[in-house]
Amino acid sequence: MENLIAKIAKDEIPVTYSVSRDVNLEFLRIQTEGWDEVKKLTKKVLLFEGRRFTWSGWNSDTNEAFFRRPLNEEPAVAKIVK
Repeated sequence: MENLIAKIAKDEIPVTYSVSRDVNLEFLRIQTEGWDEVKKLTKKVLLFEGRRFTWSGWNSDTNEAFFRRPLNEEPAVAKIVK
């Protein structure tokens, strides 16, 4: 048996992608453990396959956080300068 090495990917989280053409939006869904984890994601922008998704909200019953973006256009975002 060969020893293999896996590294934790920095600044990456698993997401589920979906699209809703009737409302012209793409969505990312993130499974969380609850509000303590979700609050770290609020007011964030996720980059997925070169596209930016902005915070949309969360479902406390299912502990899922949601990000969205308009189909075929980038949301308005600004870079925070420190």
